[in-house]
Amino acid sequence: MPASLEDVRSYYDKNTPLFLRFGSSPETQTIHRSLWPKGILRLEDALAVSNNLVLEEAKTLSLSNPRIADLGCGVGATLFHVLAGLGGGRGVGVTLSAVQARLAESTRQHLSFSNLAFLQADFHHVPLSGLFDLVYSIEAFIHSQNPQEYLSEVSRLLKPGGRLILLDDFYVPNQSDYAQRWLKAYKDGWYVPNMQTSDETIASALTVGLTLRETKLFTPNLRLRALPDSLAKFVLWLGNKLPQNHPIVPSMLGSMALQQCLKAGWIEYRWLVFEKN
Repeated sequence: MPASLEDVRSYYDKNTPLFLRFGSSPETQTIHRSLWPKGILRLEDALAVSNNLVLEEAKTLSLSNPRIADLGCGVGATLFHVLAGLGGGRGVGVTLSAVQARLAESTRQHLSFSNLAFLQADFHHVPLSGLFDLVYSIEAFIHSQNPQEYLSEVSRLLKPGGRLILLDDFYVPNQSDYAQRWLKAYKDGWYVPNMQTSDETIASALTVGLTLRETKLFTPNLRLRALPDSLAKFVLWLGNKLPQNHPIVPSMLGSMALQQCLKAGWIEYRWLVFEKN
C-alpha cells in the first residue's frame, strides 16, 4: 500500500532528531544530501551546495524583496541560508511534521528572523495566498501523494514569471524484476507513494502553466556507497526481519536501496527549474 500523509508525517516526526544528529552538521543543520562538485572538500560545504543552488537561482530574479516558499522545508536550513544570502525578502516554510515546524520556529527566534514563518501543513493544500516569486522543494516532492495536485498548487502560489525548483529523485524506467525489487525497498523504506520520471513531471507541469527552464543531473555529484550485490541483498533480508515499529529501521533499509538504485541508474538525482507562464 502506498505511503499515506500520516506515514510521511510520522516518519519525519520520529526521525528528524536522528537525521540532524547523524546526517547533518551543526554548521548547516540541513538534512538534505551532500553534493561534491569539483572543489568541494569539506562535508559542511557539500551539505550547503543545494542551499547555494537555490540562493543563486533566487538572485537571478533580481528582486529587492522576493517572496519565497519552501514546500517540505525540514527544519528551515535552506530558507535561513537563502534569506540571509539575499539580505532581504520574505519566506514561508511548510512541513507536515510538527517536530520540524517546532525546531524551525525555535531557530527562527534564536536567529531573530522577523521576515520568516513556518507552517505545519500539507503542501498539496497550502493555507496561503499566491504571488510568490520562488517556490522550491528539496527532496520533498518525492513524498507527494499526487504530483499533479502538488504542481497545480505551486502554479496557484506563483505569480506570473515566478519559478519552481525541484531537486529530487526521479525514476528511470526499468522493467526487470531485480530493479523493481530494489525500487520497492527504497519506496517502502522512505515512504515514497508516487514516484515519477523527470519527463512525466515536466509534462505534468506544462499542463498547469509551468514551463521548464533548466534541468541538471546531479547524480554524479553524490558520493554513493552502494554495497556489493550479495551483501546488499543479505542486509535487506536481515533488516526486514528486525522490528519495524520505529521508522528508522525501514529508513536505513530505504537508504541502502537508494544507493543501489542510484549506482545502477534506476533512479536519478535531478535539478529542475520551471517558470510560470
